[in-house]
Amino acid sequence: MIITANQNTTKVTRHDRRRLLTKDTNLEIKNCLSKMFSVNKRMLRIKFHYFLYMGGIASIVGFSPTIAKQMGYSPMLVGYLYTYLSILAFLVKPIIGLIVDKFPVKRITFLVFVLTCGLAAFVLNFIQKLPTETAAILSCNTTTVLDVCSNVDGQLPKCDDSLKKLIVNNSMSITCQLYCQPDKSFLDEICKSWSMDYCVPQYNTNTSNNLAHLNVSLSNNLRDQIENNYGFEVKSVQFKETQVFFPTCLKPVSTRCKIDCSNDVIMELATTTVFEGSIFGLHQFWEYFIVMSLFWISQAITWSLQDPICLDLLGTRLEDYGKQRCWGSISWGLFSVFGGALVDYFSDNDIHKNYLPIYYLCLLIILCDFMVAYKIKITETIGSKNTLSDIFKLITNMNIVVFFIWIILMGVCTSMVWNYLFWYMEDLTQKYHSENQLWIKTLQGSAIGIQCIGGEMPFLFFSGWIIKRIGHTNCMALGLFTFAIRFYLYSIITNPIWILPIEFTNGITFGLCHAVMMEYAKLVAPASAVTTVVGFSGALFEGVGISLGGLIGGFFYEKFGGVLTFKLFSCGSLLMGILHVLFIVFSKKNIKRIGVIN
Repeated sequence: MIITANQNTTKVTRHDRRRLLTKDTNLEIKNCLSKMFSVNKRMLRIKFHYFLYMGGIASIVGFSPTIAKQMGYSPMLVGYLYTYLSILAFLVKPIIGLIVDKFPVKRITFLVFVLTCGLAAFVLNFIQKLPTETAAILSCNTTTVLDVCSNVDGQLPKCDDSLKKLIVNNSMSITCQLYCQPDKSFLDEICKSWSMDYCVPQYNTNTSNNLAHLNVSLSNNLRDQIENNYGFEVKSVQFKETQVFFPTCLKPVSTRCKIDCSNDVIMELATTTVFEGSIFGLHQFWEYFIVMSLFWISQAITWSLQDPICLDLLGTRLEDYGKQRCWGSISWGLFSVFGGALVDYFSDNDIHKNYLPIYYLCLLIILCDFMVAYKIKITETIGSKNTLSDIFKLITNMNIVVFFIWIILMGVCTSMVWNYLFWYMEDLTQKYHSENQLWIKTLQGSAIGIQCIGGEMPFLFFSGWIIKRIGHTNCMALGLFTFAIRFYLYSIITNPIWILPIEFTNGITFGLCHAVMMEYAKLVAPASAVTTVVGFSGALFEGVGISLGGLIGGFFYEKFGGVLTFKLFSCGSLLMGILHVLFIVFSKKNIKRIGVIN
C-alpha cells in the first residue's frame, strides 16, 4: 500500500510538473503575442498617420504652383515665393529639432502642427486673386480688328503662344462686349464710316468715362500681325441700335477697350495683372503670403517630427522604415489622382479650374489624421548639455559633409519636379495637344499617382533590402544618375501623356533616396540629437535644395522655357553623379571607418 501510494504520489507530481510547464509556456507565448500585438498596433497607427496626413496635403502641395499661376503670379514670382518658403522650412526644422530634443514637448508640438496644417490649407480657399484687367485694342482701317495681346511691352498683355491652338480648334461663334475709352477722333470716324443713324451729338469727357458699349462678333481666325499682336477680325458690330457687318474706316483709328467675351481663351489672352506701385502693396498678396507661410511651417514641422517618431518606434529595425513610409506614398498617389479628378469634374471650363473640392478634402482628412496621431505612442527625448557640441563634431567629418551636399543636390532636382512639372505639362498640352486641356488636372493627378504608387511605394518597401546590398553611398549616386535620365526624357517629349511612364523613376529619385537620407541620418546622429540631425537633413533638402531649385528653375524656365531648362538640369545631374562616384572611389576606406552599411 505504501509503495502504491508512493507510486501514485510520484505520478501526480509528474503530472503537475507537466501541467505547470505547459501553463508557463502558454503564459510566455501569451506574453510574447501580447507584446507583438502591442508593437504591431503602434506601427499600425504610424502607418495610418502616414496614409492620412500625406493623402490630406497631397493635392494642395501638388497643385499649389498651378493655383498660384491661376491667381495671377508669374513663374519668376512663384520661384521667389517657393525659395522663401523653403528657406523658412530650413530655419524651422532644426530649431524644432533642438527644442524637442531638449524639452519633452514632442507630442504636443506634433499634434498642434498636424491640425494647423489642415486649417491653413483650408483657408487658402478664401484668398483673393491678384487684381486683373481684360484689355484689348479695337483698330479700324480697311478691316476692323480686335487686338487682345501684344509682344510689344506696355501695350497689352503678353501673348501666350501655347494658347494659339485652342483658338484654332474652336468652332463656336465668338461674341464680345466692349467698353472703350472715350476718344473723340475714334467716335467721329466710326460715326462717319459706319454710317450710323445715331451718333453722340456732343462729346463731354466730364460726364462720360466710356463709350456706350459695343457688341461685336469675331472671326475664329487668329491674326498674327508681324509677330507682335494677336488680333481677331470683327465680322459685325452693334452700336446702340445700329448693326454693321464687316465694318471699315476711311482713315485708321483705334481705341483701348475693356472686354467681356464668350471665349475663355480670348479672355485668358487679354487678362493681365494690374496694380499701382509694388506687389507688396496689395492685401491679396500678403494674405496669400501669410497663409502659405503658416501652411509651409506646419508642414515642415510635421515632416521633421513624424520620421523620428517612426524611427523611435522601430528601435533597432531601421531597415523597416521604408515599409512604414511607403503607406504615405500610396496615399499621396491615390489622393492626387482623386483630387485631380475632382478639380476637373467641378470645373466649368478648361482654362480656369475650381480647386474648392480639394480644400474641403484636405480639411476632412487632416481632422481624421489628428485623431489617429493623438493615439500614437511618442517617446520624449531626454535633454543633454552636449547636444550642440555633438552636432558640431558630426559636421566636421568629410563624409558627412558630402552627405549633406548630396541632400542639397537632390533637393534642387526634386524642386524642378515639384514646382514646374505641372506647369510644363500644361505648356505641352496647350502647345501640342489642346484637346487634352479639359482633363489636364486628371492627367497631372495621375502623374503623382504613378510617382507614388508605381515608383515610391515599391522602392520604399524594399529600400532596406536594396541598401544592404549596394550601400548608402551607391544609392546616392544612383539617385543623381536617374535624375539625369528623367530630366532628359522630359525635354524630348511633346505629348504630356508620355510623362506618366517617366514618373516610375520617382521610386529611385525620391523613394529610395528618402529612405537612404533618413536611415543614414539616424545612423550617424548622436543619441542626444536624433531629431535634430534628422530634422537638419530634411531642412537641407527642403530649405536649401528645394529653395535653390525653385529660384534657379524659375529663372531658367521664364527665360528659356521648359525644354531647355530640363536639358540643363539633366546635364547638371549627370555631372554631379560622376563627381559623387569619384568621391566614393577615392574615399572608400574612410567611409567604412564611420560604419556605413555597405
